[in-house]
Amino acid sequence: MRIEKKDALRKPCIGIMFGNYHSDHPRQLLRLMHRLLSSENVDVRVYLGTESSSFLTDFGVQSNRYDYQYASFYSMGRFDDLDLLIVSIGTLSIYQDWITVDDLLATLPKVPTVLLETEKDMDNAIWIIADNYRGSCDCVEHLISVHGLKNILFITGPKDNFDSDERLRGYMDTMKKHGLSVKEGMIGHGDFSENIDEVVEFLLDTNPGAEAIVSANDEMAFSIYRVCEKRGLTVGKDIAVTGFDDAEMSQYINPPLTTCRQDYIAFSQSIVDKIMALLQGKDVSSERVRSPFVLRASCGCPIPVDSRKDVAESDDRNEMLKTKQERLSFRRDVWKGALLMREMIPETADMKEFMGSVGRFLASISVSRSYITLYEVPRKVRRGDTSEIKDPVRLFMVQEGADIKAYGMEDAPLLPDAGDSVIHDLVRPGFYVTFLLYYEKYQYGAMSVEIDPARVDFFYMLSLDLGTSFRHLQMAIERERYRAELQALARHDNLTGLFNRLGLAGTVAGYVSVNKDRLLAAMMADLDHLKQINDTFGHSAGDTAICQAATILRSAIGKHAPLGRTGGDEYMGIFAVRSEKDVERVERKIHEACDRYNEKSENPFLVEISVGFNVFRFEEFKDISSVMETADRNLYEAKKRRRDSVIR
Repeated sequence: MRIEKKDALRKPCIGIMFGNYHSDHPRQLLRLMHRLLSSENVDVRVYLGTESSSFLTDFGVQSNRYDYQYASFYSMGRFDDLDLLIVSIGTLSIYQDWITVDDLLATLPKVPTVLLETEKDMDNAIWIIADNYRGSCDCVEHLISVHGLKNILFITGPKDNFDSDERLRGYMDTMKKHGLSVKEGMIGHGDFSENIDEVVEFLLDTNPGAEAIVSANDEMAFSIYRVCEKRGLTVGKDIAVTGFDDAEMSQYINPPLTTCRQDYIAFSQSIVDKIMALLQGKDVSSERVRSPFVLRASCGCPIPVDSRKDVAESDDRNEMLKTKQERLSFRRDVWKGALLMREMIPETADMKEFMGSVGRFLASISVSRSYITLYEVPRKVRRGDTSEIKDPVRLFMVQEGADIKAYGMEDAPLLPDAGDSVIHDLVRPGFYVTFLLYYEKYQYGAMSVEIDPARVDFFYMLSLDLGTSFRHLQMAIERERYRAELQALARHDNLTGLFNRLGLAGTVAGYVSVNKDRLLAAMMADLDHLKQINDTFGHSAGDTAICQAATILRSAIGKHAPLGRTGGDEYMGIFAVRSEKDVERVERKIHEACDRYNEKSENPFLVEISVGFNVFRFEEFKDISSVMETADRNLYEAKKRRRDSVIR
């Protein structure tokens, strides 16, 4: 596979998509990818789907029913104008029970892609996977050949997960190679999390006398340890246990876990080498990375002398200090975040003000750069809906240190679809981790922050809190819009859209004040013979005449001048003029507009308007009644000159 760089004037932009972030595998990959890519001349966007369904199960939390939101979140990468995409298929698809991997891939940006955890042939894509099959074979082979075990059980990962399927195949083939049968009840079905105690319990109940359990990953092995301890079984003595991945805790649990090492350093280095080669126009191919067997004590072997100190004491001390510092930083961020959320359950319906508050908070907790993109209108996404995003997306906040640019609904820049580099003109390059902003079925957009992977947990919490705040903001905006609509109804004539008497009275004083250095004119106008039109042709004909008169008067005095319908056939307005001759021109425009309408109209009646004016200065204005009195007298004189009938 080869790629062509889109724009020689900007850094190439690489997207990385992870899910299931509470587990060890994506955490280690992100940490290493961050370290390796931070030294390269590239722009990075990490789309972090932190689904937590199984993680929350033991706590009785039901909010995970909205995890399906992440399926559409991944397709937001098209607004970042990516040059290349890395997709961790094994973590993205774990909880997407209503969408297939192929469906999910179809919604992603159409750019050259590196697929992880799957051996899938696709146009314009390569894959990189661990040698799951060989590693699993090594674990089972060790249990059979070294320890002479026969009654060996297996726990799989999620359904249709490539890593899990490969590891299961290694177990099945190795058992078959040694003539050992595998019955259906010898395989338990897990989900790669450590919250599978019920699966382990059922497996042990169904298989009394089991000698070993092979787990498709280390995290599920931790659950096996927990269940065995409750049953009084000693791992490594009464029952052998093996895992896969060599998670961070595997060497520290008692006894240390025999496993296959997911060589994250080699794996991550291979990914980076291939994408950098691709960006240089070179041709690269797919690869299977070796997963070496790691012998520890959980299989029944004595602990090798050299492995009792996997890490030197000085490294242990450094790691302890690092962990302590991270906990202190996390605690500080959590307290600040809690205070922010208390302040940000919005009483305001001002998006710009709200986004400025978010930017200032991110700066206060030492975020170097961040930006927030939102849909023009929040998306209401239901399980089973298409995951592809077709809604307009805008940039609402860019933060760089203490420099914050916040936008409102009216001026937020629109982000075009893929192929346009607008986002790169507005946001400086960096290594950004992107979090979904949603609340239940409402999806608002995404927050991208340039942070060290060690801070991801806090920002995941923050993204959930911000999603809640956006829901409150959405409701505040809806309340404000409803209030404005009610006020408009109370202040406007519902037939013509002009002010009513109340609305006109509340507007005129401000207009007069703004134009206090100019000459002003008050206007009274009547639609001639409205009663005659209503009595002869009906009220719908009368409504037509009323609306046409409003249009003519609005055009004559200008769109910004206060104008109202203050009775059935009565209109009032105030407008600024340069001299009294302007008033004569306005009156002439009204009559000429009536003549033009009547010439073209097929109505059986004429639309004619009588008007009276009063020219005054700012100092003479007390209230609307004071300036309309003279205009009303002049209208009375004008009405004496109207024709006797408007029927054609």
